[in-house]
Amino acid sequence: MERTIITALLFSAALNISAAHAQSEPVDSAFETQITETKSTMMSDPGTALKSARKAAIIANTMPKTEAALAVATSQWLEGEALTRLNKPKAAMPVISDALKTVKRVAPNSKLNADLLKSSAAIAIQTGKVEQALPMLHEAYRMYGDLDQNRSQAIILHNIGSIYYEARDYPRVLDYYDQAKSVYSDDPALNLSSHNNRGNALRDMGKFGEAEMEYAEALKVAKEMESPLLQTRILTNLAFAQYSQGDLGKAEKTTLAGLEIAQAGAADWEPFLWGTRAQIALAGNRLPEAERFVSKAFEGVDLKSSTMSYRDYHSTAYQVFNALGRYDQALKHLSAFKRLDDNGRELAASTNSALLAAQFDNANRELEISKLEAKQAQRDLMLAKSQTILRYTSLVLVVAFAVIGALFFAVVSIRRRRKAVSAANAQLSHAARHDLLTGLANRRYFRDLLSDALANTHNNGDRCAVMLIDLDRFKAVNDTLGHNIGDKLLCHIAEHLKEAAGDKFHAVRLGGDEFAFVIPNAESDSEIEELGQRVIDDICGTHVVEGTSVNVGATIGYAIAPHDSDDVQTLTRFADLALYHGKESGRGQCVRYKKFMQVEADERHILENDLRDALHNGDLSVAYQSIVDANSEEIIGYEALLRWNHRTRGEISPAVFIPIAEEARLIGNIGNWVLRTACAQAKSWPDHVRLSVNVSALQVEGGGLANSIIGALASSGLSPDRLELEVTESVFLDNHEKTDATLENLRSLGINLVLDDFGTGYSSLGYLRRASFSTIKIDRSFVKSATRGSSESMAIIRAIVSMAQELGMKTTAEGIENIREMDVMRDLGCTQLQGYLFSRPTQSVSDQASNSSDSLAVISFSNTELKRKVG
Repeated sequence: MERTIITALLFSAALNISAAHAQSEPVDSAFETQITETKSTMMSDPGTALKSARKAAIIANTMPKTEAALAVATSQWLEGEALTRLNKPKAAMPVISDALKTVKRVAPNSKLNADLLKSSAAIAIQTGKVEQALPMLHEAYRMYGDLDQNRSQAIILHNIGSIYYEARDYPRVLDYYDQAKSVYSDDPALNLSSHNNRGNALRDMGKFGEAEMEYAEALKVAKEMESPLLQTRILTNLAFAQYSQGDLGKAEKTTLAGLEIAQAGAADWEPFLWGTRAQIALAGNRLPEAERFVSKAFEGVDLKSSTMSYRDYHSTAYQVFNALGRYDQALKHLSAFKRLDDNGRELAASTNSALLAAQFDNANRELEISKLEAKQAQRDLMLAKSQTILRYTSLVLVVAFAVIGALFFAVVSIRRRRKAVSAANAQLSHAARHDLLTGLANRRYFRDLLSDALANTHNNGDRCAVMLIDLDRFKAVNDTLGHNIGDKLLCHIAEHLKEAAGDKFHAVRLGGDEFAFVIPNAESDSEIEELGQRVIDDICGTHVVEGTSVNVGATIGYAIAPHDSDDVQTLTRFADLALYHGKESGRGQCVRYKKFMQVEADERHILENDLRDALHNGDLSVAYQSIVDANSEEIIGYEALLRWNHRTRGEISPAVFIPIAEEARLIGNIGNWVLRTACAQAKSWPDHVRLSVNVSALQVEGGGLANSIIGALASSGLSPDRLELEVTESVFLDNHEKTDATLENLRSLGINLVLDDFGTGYSSLGYLRRASFSTIKIDRSFVKSATRGSSESMAIIRAIVSMAQELGMKTTAEGIENIREMDVMRDLGCTQLQGYLFSRPTQSVSDQASNSSDSLAVISFSNTELKRKVG
């Protein structure tokens, strides 16, 4: 089995030209283009990246002398990274070394300097020189800290975690990845590496269920990154965890999925998937299949020089051939397994030795020296006594005093060294249990604190509680003001939490913008509720960070032991469910866990799994509801509406399953399917009838929406000006620049944008300025209220209509169900109408849409026939 996902992923999760290089503007645009191309292919295709880096070096040598040195060093760095990823550390070593010499001369202490140290450490580790790697990592960590590069510091912690993995010190592995997450948690590549390598550690500890959950999280990230190679590697690990738990059917299904991906774009990983299939077949006592799979796994592999990745598969092959009586083949694989296992043990031993040498610092070495001094003093004492007896009896007292003084000095030195060692160990222990940024207890220490509180609860009959605190709108702070302000805000919030906790509670930072309280003695629910409300009041509002006003909020969920649970994991999960419920029901509140929340969570989980299958099983469909001109009542368009006819539950409301799809990150695939299906249908309509499709904020933020739309239009042949995309105001809440760029890109294609449910959310006029909308949709709640005579709703609709007219936009009134509502909306100036009065959503509109403009379609309502022309 693969021990780590790939060393290069840990040591260069993202490639950025150094800060020093970025400041040397302008540089040759061809060089920048080549560097960008190199970085974009580094993770998915390091072979192509290697060629691209070498092309960049050629371009760099043609640049002005003042810029060439740093440009060449940058291209050498990327060349070394590519060679490392291709498992050619010896070839990478001189390239990285040459670049490092150049950067130390022209840009010392720059980000590129730190990056090259990190790459050198990667090479040292791959070549078994851990003792050389550690000082490089520490120096790189210091440089990144000086440059406020928290993400790069997190990568260094990943590196050290991988070293401890090779030393088979798995608790430390988990601890370092927890620390890395607390330093920086917003990067997909780092999150993938963290989940995968935590899974490896848990797997080797025999905790296969927990390992499976980590691999599943890693797989989600790999799918979002659209990397076949990473998906196949993680699916191999996932299948092994499932197989180790005895779930052979599930493991087989996972392996087949990995093979399908590997055959399409990651052929180099096929042998290991065949090896995993062999393990599964052997466990199921299917020896002929196991033999066939083993043959595929070792096809073209020299058994005398196979790599560590084949170790466990050699063991499987030995068992298969031994069971089949083919002892010559069995012996060859047993020999290969022993060779690799011995190498692994030797690597673990040497790594442990290097780590021990690094951990026992100067204080430890001085302690050893002091002990040697004491022994030498004792030997001197014996020699002095014998010499005194033989020669100078009169000097006995003088020598004795000298010896006693030497011994006294040695003892004092030993005690001092021991105190220094104890202090150093205490510092290390504190660092391992506390968050590096805020100084609060970290996730690992949180588990210990809660475990102790639960133990006291069990022994004394008291109650304890865990309270989870999640910041609202923190992501917007990072996106708009930068991570430096975000980090300082987290420190500011941490101080508030320390003050609130006092000596009674324990304040914890779990990672990112997640905090917690462990409350050992929870006297009453009201006390916890008051604490939670006090924390919310302290956090909500305006904070001034380096002269900048920042607004965030907080939502809290908590659970109480032993009433809710007496188990650390379960109690934490219940508090998290309460937190989720608080966010879903409005945020800014403190919520106590109730049993129905678990029921809701189980229901969401079931529906999420069913929804994953629904798209493939054909259970999803698209219905269409007409949009008519307010004056002529001609059909001018249709809105595509997603429907789910569950096989056992029947029709499920979009209000139920759309949030689940968004939370499970299924909305992208579902949204793409809706676009393709609806565009294909709309192509058969008259040319003047438009198609309106709803788009989730997550689709806009995801970055691939424009490509999906272009693909749907191209495959269907639908003209872009016939497509309308409906978005709500929530799309503008985060990541402003990216959102604006995406919407502008769509508009430039000729696609019309519609602002849906205007008036029900934040209703900022700035949204209308930031995107050129063609239509504003007025929510049905205003339609109902205005028809009942609400002067306030009528004034709001008039204002919206007037504003739309000034900006050259149309207005669509939704939810028209009777003639009275239609007349009121006409009188208020709405230009388009939609609702059950005109048509209910239907899966086929070909009959209506194909009618000529002179045909009449009749819809009955309240025994009154309303005739309207179909355009």
